[in-house]
Amino acid sequence: MRRRRQVCLFGTSANPPTGDGGHRGIVTALCQLGRFDEVRVLPVYQHPFSSKRDVLVSYEHRMNMCRLNFEGLVPVQISNAEERLFQRLVRSDMSKDEIQSIRVGTADLLEMLMSEESETDFSFCLGADTFMDLTAWKWRRSKDVLNLLEGRLVVLHRKGMTNDDLHSRVEQVNKVEGKGNTVLMQIPSLLDVSSSRARTRTDEETLSTMLYPEVLEYIKRNKLYAFAEIC
Repeated sequence: MRRRRQVCLFGTSANPPTGDGGHRGIVTALCQLGRFDEVRVLPVYQHPFSSKRDVLVSYEHRMNMCRLNFEGLVPVQISNAEERLFQRLVRSDMSKDEIQSIRVGTADLLEMLMSEESETDFSFCLGADTFMDLTAWKWRRSKDVLNLLEGRLVVLHRKGMTNDDLHSRVEQVNKVEGKGNTVLMQIPSLLDVSSSRARTRTDEETLSTMLYPEVLEYIKRNKLYAFAEIC
Protein backbone atom coordinates (compact mmCIF):
# COMPACT_ATOMS: atom_id res chain seq x y z
CA MET A 1 0.00 0.00 0.00
CA ARG A 2 1.30 3.43 -0.94
CA ARG A 3 2.28 5.55 2.04
CA ARG A 4 0.04 8.56 2.56
CA ARG A 5 1.68 11.97 2.61
CA GLN A 6 1.69 13.79 5.96
CA VAL A 7 1.19 17.58 5.94
CA CYS A 8 0.87 19.85 8.97
CA LEU A 9 -1.09 23.07 8.47
CA PHE A 10 -0.09 26.19 10.39
CA GLY A 11 -2.51 29.07 10.02
CA THR A 12 -1.50 32.58 11.02
CA SER A 13 -2.50 36.18 10.42
CA ALA A 14 1.23 36.87 9.84
CA ASN A 15 0.68 40.50 10.68
CA PRO A 16 3.68 40.43 10.90
CA PRO A 17 5.08 36.89 11.30
CA THR A 18 7.43 36.74 14.27
CA GLY A 19 10.92 35.25 14.46
CA ASP A 20 12.62 32.40 16.30
CA GLY A 21 10.88 33.29 19.56
CA GLY A 22 7.49 33.08 17.84
CA HIS A 23 6.11 31.89 14.50
CA ARG A 24 9.44 30.87 12.97
CA GLY A 25 10.33 28.97 16.14
CA ILE A 26 7.02 27.10 16.04
CA VAL A 27 7.43 26.10 12.40
CA THR A 28 11.05 25.07 13.04
CA ALA A 29 9.87 22.78 15.85
CA LEU A 30 7.20 21.25 13.60
CA CYS A 31 9.86 20.50 10.99
CA GLN A 32 12.08 18.89 13.62
CA LEU A 33 9.36 16.49 14.77
CA GLY A 34 10.23 14.31 11.79
CA ARG A 35 6.64 13.19 11.29
CA PHE A 36 5.65 15.53 8.45
CA ASP A 37 6.56 15.49 4.76
CA GLU A 38 5.59 19.16 4.64
CA VAL A 39 4.74 21.99 7.02
CA ARG A 40 2.40 24.35 5.20
CA VAL A 41 2.01 27.94 6.41
CA LEU A 42 -1.37 29.48 5.53
CA PRO A 43 -1.61 33.25 6.00
CA VAL A 44 -5.18 34.37 6.74
CA TYR A 45 -6.72 35.98 3.68
CA GLN A 46 -9.52 37.92 5.39
CA HIS A 47 -9.80 37.80 9.17
CA PRO A 48 -13.26 36.69 10.39
CA PHE A 49 -13.28 39.38 13.09
CA SER A 50 -13.67 42.94 11.79
CA SER A 51 -11.67 44.37 14.71
CA LYS A 52 -8.64 42.34 13.62
CA ARG A 53 -9.36 42.65 9.90
CA ASP A 54 -9.01 46.43 10.11
CA VAL A 55 -5.37 46.20 11.26
CA LEU A 56 -4.25 43.67 8.65
CA VAL A 57 -1.82 44.95 6.06
CA SER A 58 -2.40 43.65 2.55
CA TYR A 59 -2.39 39.93 1.87
CA GLU A 60 0.45 40.46 -0.61
CA HIS A 61 2.63 42.04 2.09
CA ARG A 62 1.86 39.26 4.55
CA MET A 63 2.60 36.56 1.98
CA ASN A 64 5.91 38.26 1.15
CA MET A 65 6.84 38.50 4.82
CA CYS A 66 6.04 34.81 5.33
CA ARG A 67 8.29 33.84 2.42
CA LEU A 68 11.11 35.81 4.06
CA ASN A 69 10.35 34.63 7.59
CA PHE A 70 10.37 30.90 6.82
CA GLU A 71 13.03 30.94 4.14
CA GLY A 72 15.53 28.12 4.49
CA LEU A 73 13.28 25.92 6.61
CA VAL A 74 12.67 22.47 5.13
CA PRO A 75 10.10 21.13 4.37
CA VAL A 76 8.10 24.38 4.59
CA GLN A 77 5.76 25.78 1.94
CA ILE A 78 3.79 29.06 2.01
CA SER A 79 0.27 28.50 0.72
CA ASN A 80 -2.39 30.85 -0.69
CA ALA A 81 -5.11 28.25 -0.04
CA GLU A 82 -7.30 30.67 1.93
CA GLU A 83 -7.23 33.18 -0.90
CA ARG A 84 -8.13 30.48 -3.44
CA LEU A 85 -11.05 29.27 -1.34
CA PHE A 86 -12.25 32.83 -0.71
CA GLN A 87 -12.25 33.59 -4.44
CA ARG A 88 -14.27 30.44 -5.10
CA LEU A 89 -16.98 31.77 -2.79
CA VAL A 90 -17.19 35.18 -4.47
CA ARG A 91 -19.98 35.60 -7.02
CA SER A 92 -20.11 38.28 -9.68
CA ASP A 93 -23.45 39.60 -8.36
CA MET A 94 -22.17 40.14 -4.80
CA SER A 95 -21.99 43.59 -3.27
CA LYS A 96 -18.86 44.79 -1.49
CA ASP A 97 -20.53 44.23 1.88
CA GLU A 98 -21.49 40.69 0.92
CA ILE A 99 -17.93 39.94 -0.13
CA GLN A 100 -16.66 41.38 3.15
CA SER A 101 -19.01 39.07 5.04
CA ILE A 102 -17.60 35.87 3.49
CA ARG A 103 -16.09 33.61 6.12
CA VAL A 104 -13.53 30.96 5.25
CA GLY A 105 -13.74 28.35 8.00
CA THR A 106 -11.18 25.69 8.88
CA ALA A 107 -13.59 22.89 7.94
CA ASP A 108 -14.24 24.51 4.55
CA LEU A 109 -10.51 24.83 3.95
CA LEU A 110 -9.86 21.21 4.95
CA GLU A 111 -12.58 20.00 2.59
CA MET A 112 -11.01 21.88 -0.31
CA LEU A 113 -7.51 20.62 0.44
CA MET A 114 -8.67 17.05 0.92
CA SER A 115 -10.50 17.13 -2.42
CA GLU A 116 -7.33 18.41 -4.11
CA GLU A 117 -4.92 16.05 -2.34
CA SER A 118 -6.74 12.80 -1.70
CA GLU A 119 -3.50 10.94 -0.83
CA THR A 120 -2.61 13.34 1.98
CA ASP A 121 -3.36 13.22 5.71
CA PHE A 122 -3.60 16.75 7.10
CA SER A 123 -2.74 17.71 10.66
CA PHE A 124 -3.37 21.11 12.23
CA CYS A 125 -1.12 23.05 14.62
CA LEU A 126 -2.77 25.39 17.11
CA GLY A 127 -2.18 27.02 20.47
CA ALA A 128 -3.51 25.60 23.72
CA ASP A 129 -6.16 28.32 24.18
CA THR A 130 -7.37 27.85 20.61
CA PHE A 131 -7.48 24.08 21.11
CA MET A 132 -9.62 24.53 24.23
CA ASP A 133 -12.03 26.74 22.24
CA LEU A 134 -12.21 24.22 19.40
CA THR A 135 -12.96 21.31 21.71
CA ALA A 136 -15.54 23.39 23.60
CA TRP A 137 -17.29 23.64 20.20
CA LYS A 138 -16.84 27.41 19.92
CA TRP A 139 -15.60 27.25 16.33
CA ARG A 140 -17.84 27.18 13.32
CA ARG A 141 -18.24 23.48 12.44
CA SER A 142 -15.96 22.47 15.32
CA LYS A 143 -16.92 18.80 15.24
CA ASP A 144 -16.43 18.66 11.48
CA VAL A 145 -12.89 19.98 11.94
CA LEU A 146 -12.03 17.20 14.39
CA ASN A 147 -13.70 14.56 12.23
CA LEU A 148 -11.97 15.67 9.04
CA LEU A 149 -8.60 15.67 10.78
CA GLU A 150 -9.36 12.42 12.63
CA GLY A 151 -8.00 14.22 15.68
CA ARG A 152 -4.62 14.99 14.06
CA LEU A 153 -3.77 18.07 16.13
CA VAL A 154 -0.47 19.44 17.39
CA VAL A 155 -1.23 21.59 20.44
CA LEU A 156 1.41 24.13 21.49
CA HIS A 157 2.08 23.96 25.20
CA ARG A 158 4.21 26.90 26.33
CA LYS A 159 7.11 26.34 28.73
CA GLY A 160 6.03 26.62 32.36
CA MET A 161 2.35 26.25 31.50
CA THR A 162 0.50 23.84 33.76
CA ASN A 163 -3.08 23.12 32.92
CA ASP A 164 -4.75 19.91 34.02
CA ASP A 165 -7.79 20.81 31.92
CA LEU A 166 -5.63 20.93 28.80
CA HIS A 167 -4.13 17.49 29.40
CA SER A 168 -7.50 15.95 30.18
CA ARG A 169 -9.01 17.52 27.07
CA VAL A 170 -6.24 16.01 24.92
CA GLU A 171 -6.91 12.62 26.49
CA GLN A 172 -10.64 13.05 25.85
CA VAL A 173 -10.14 13.86 22.16
CA ASN A 174 -7.81 10.89 21.74
CA LYS A 175 -10.32 8.61 23.45
CA VAL A 176 -13.23 9.78 21.28
CA GLU A 177 -11.23 9.61 18.06
CA GLY A 178 -9.65 6.33 19.15
CA LYS A 179 -6.44 7.10 17.27
CA GLY A 180 -4.26 9.01 19.74
CA ASN A 181 -3.50 11.60 17.07
CA THR A 182 -3.66 14.72 19.25
CA VAL A 183 -0.27 15.53 20.76
CA LEU A 184 1.13 18.28 22.97
CA MET A 185 4.31 20.01 21.84
CA GLN A 186 6.37 22.17 24.17
CA ILE A 187 8.87 24.60 22.62
CA PRO A 188 11.31 25.92 25.25
CA SER A 189 12.73 28.52 22.84
CA LEU A 190 9.46 30.46 22.51
CA LEU A 191 9.53 33.95 23.97
CA ASP A 192 6.83 36.37 25.02
CA VAL A 193 6.67 38.05 21.61
CA SER A 194 3.58 39.06 19.70
CA SER A 195 2.67 40.50 16.33
CA SER A 196 0.50 43.16 17.99
CA ARG A 197 3.46 44.54 19.97
CA ALA A 198 5.71 44.44 16.91
CA ARG A 199 3.17 46.53 14.96
CA THR A 200 3.38 49.42 17.45
CA ARG A 201 7.17 49.80 17.66
CA THR A 202 9.92 51.45 15.68
CA ASP A 203 12.71 50.71 18.16
CA GLU A 204 14.87 48.44 16.03
CA GLU A 205 16.78 46.99 18.97
CA THR A 206 13.54 45.70 20.48
CA LEU A 207 12.09 44.65 17.12
CA SER A 208 15.22 42.62 16.37
CA THR A 209 14.30 40.35 19.30
CA MET A 210 10.80 39.83 17.86
CA LEU A 211 11.28 39.66 14.12
CA TYR A 212 13.48 37.78 11.67
CA PRO A 213 15.98 40.33 10.22
CA GLU A 214 14.67 40.10 6.66
CA VAL A 215 11.11 40.71 7.86
CA LEU A 216 12.17 43.79 9.84
CA GLU A 217 13.95 45.19 6.76
CA TYR A 218 10.83 44.52 4.65
CA ILE A 219 8.64 46.38 7.14
CA LYS A 220 10.98 49.37 7.19
CA ARG A 221 11.37 49.45 3.41
CA ASN A 222 7.63 49.34 2.79
CA LYS A 223 6.78 51.66 5.71
CA LEU A 224 4.38 49.23 7.36
CA TYR A 225 2.81 49.43 10.81
CA ALA A 226 4.45 52.06 13.05
CA PHE A 227 6.99 52.87 10.34
CA ALA A 228 4.15 54.29 8.23
CA GLU A 229 4.11 57.30 10.57
CA ILE A 230 7.77 58.09 9.98
CA CYS A 231 8.34 60.69 7.28
